[in-house]
Amino acid sequence: MLTWNKRTGVNFLSRYWPETMLALSGVKLNVTGAENLTARRPAVFLFNHRNNFDIFMVAALVRDNWTGVAKIELERNPLIGPLGKLMDAAFIDRADSAAAVAALAGVEEAARKGLSIVIAPEGTRMDTEAVGPLEVGPFKKGAFRIAMATGLPIVPIVIRNSDSVAGRNTYRLVPGTVDIAVLPPIDVSDWTPEELPKRIEQVRTRYLETLADWPAAGTPS
Repeated sequence: MLTWNKRTGVNFLSRYWPETMLALSGVKLNVTGAENLTARRPAVFLFNHRNNFDIFMVAALVRDNWTGVAKIELERNPLIGPLGKLMDAAFIDRADSAAAVAALAGVEEAARKGLSIVIAPEGTRMDTEAVGPLEVGPFKKGAFRIAMATGLPIVPIVIRNSDSVAGRNTYRLVPGTVDIAVLPPIDVSDWTPEELPKRIEQVRTRYLETLADWPAAGTPS
């Protein structure tokens, strides 16, 4: 507001609001590979989705100069909806392919202007109680198409145990420590549309391998 620049104001909020909310709730993030968050910016940051608060944990790490993509149902979510609108995020109606393509075009343009993109490639929250904490759902193509269209690297953010501080459908955090591993950036400059399904599965496999064999612990923050 002081600078009359929306992005400056959004960056101020995205830098301090998520980490303040987590701190007030007694949630600490035990991060491994934090150097990969800034190794290449802008980037397409991918995270595995467990509950309503994952995006706030990722936001506390990515901090500023980013926008996001979410399914249209989350536009009415009391937590994600207001944050997404503030960030000019794209809410995608997967039942309307034309509208979804148009929305993604706006995100791609934002990426070309220097904003990072944050997205959960599973497209929905994984029910870890049903499938187990080491499982990851199928990845949809949207995030990877954005990376290919803009030339941005993909940075996988692997969340191990966010269900320990909030259940899949809850809107309340409880104190605890969430383990997060940020993997090195993945260059997509040589990817082709024909091999996209194979490339996506390779990225998903990195999540599964990381969850099964967690790297050395970081420092809670």
